[in-house]
Formats: sequence, structure tokens, C-alpha cells
Amino acid sequence: MNIKTLLLLFLTLIQVNLLTAQETAIGEWRAHLPYRNCTGVAEAGRLIYCSTSNALFSYNRDDNSINRLSKVNGLSDVEISCIRYSTDYQMLLVAYTNANIDLITANGIINISDIKRKTIYGNKTINRVMFVGRYAYLSCGFGIVVLDLVRLEISDTYYIGPQGNSLNVNDMAYDATYFYAATSSGIYIANRNNPNLANYAAWTKDTTLKVRNGNYFILLFSPAKFLPVFR
Repeated sequence: MNIKTLLLLFLTLIQVNLLTAQETAIGEWRAHLPYRNCTGVAEAGRLIYCSTSNALFSYNRDDNSINRLSKVNGLSDVEISCIRYSTDYQMLLVAYTNANIDLITANGIINISDIKRKTIYGNKTINRVMFVGRYAYLSCGFGIVVLDLVRLEISDTYYIGPQGNSLNVNDMAYDATYFYAATSSGIYIANRNNPNLANYAAWTKDTTLKVRNGNYFILLFSPAKFLPVFR
């Protein structure tokens, strides 16, 4: 994140604090939600989106205006786990800890609740989101879910753990040839052109890393370069 963005966020937080002090008209309701603790940031052209645990607000760099969103006025759920903006499709993907999804577009908010409604035992949290073409790859607590941004539906699910078991995927990256999945037990790699990525056998664990066990995350330097980190 560059200095300019950080400064804008700082100004945003100050303005949000001022806005929360405004009086509410007689007969109207005002939501009292935590907007001070930022958990995620996404840049969308002139807008900068900032998520908190239960709400979302945007800062307009053109007119310095603030727009707040929560379950009270449009969002479908609470406990936001991550946000990510697709420049190609001009939509903000809002993911929740229960795997519910909102897509915020110029025409409104579209809810994708398929993963939330599906019976999946264990962790369903959406940890990170990666966009590749028309697809959003969701790194989930049980594996990888592929969301089609054109058809607005879930197109596939990858259980990449041994024998096709669930595996907590913390983050993903890609280059011209491979997908990389940072998981709770190491980095898994698959060829992007493999027609059957839903088959766990398409994913192989990278055994060349010095640290073999524990949670792995991926730091992106560019769309084609990344660094796996352990913690």
C-alpha cells in the first residue's frame, strides 16, 4: 500500500468519526456500528473501500464523501472476512466468515449464498480472493471455490488435501503456468491448464521449501512473482 492511500485512509477515518456525531432526524434510525477498526482495504477507481468487522464504508476521492454500508442498509450479512475489487468487472466482492458473499456493483448488491447454505463440516471462512479473468478463486477453510463473475454462480470446488480431504487454504497466487495455494500444511501447486483441477491429484505439495509444516501465506510482489511465507 502506498503513502497516498494510507493518507487517504487516515483522512477517511477522521471524517467517519465526524459523521458519526451527526444528529438523527425525528422518526429516523441510525445504525451504531464499529467503523473505526479497519480489517480490509480495496481500491476501486475514485473509491477506496474499507471493511470493518460488521460494516463497510467507501471514501470518494473526488468529493471527499463517505458512504456507509451494513446489514441495515444493503449488505446481506455480518462479520466480513475479506474484500477484493475486480477492475475488469467493476465489482467489489465482500466475503463473510460464514462463506456468504456479496457482489457490490453500480446496479446494486448481488448476494451469492451457495457456500453458506451448503452443508460443509469444519471451517467455511473465506480467507482471501484472487481474480483471474472472469473467475474469482476463493481461498476457503476447506479448499478452493471458483466463482464465475459473468454468470454470477459457483462454477467449481477444489478439495486439494490428501485423498481429496478438506484443507485450509490461506491464499493463492498464479503465474503463466501454475496456480499456487498456500495452505495450513504447505504450498500446493497445479498447472493452470489442467482440465480437472477439481481432482486432488492435480495438486502436488512443494517439498523443496525448508519449512515443511505449519501455516503458509503468500506475499504478492507482482502478478507473476510471489513469496511464500510461514507463520
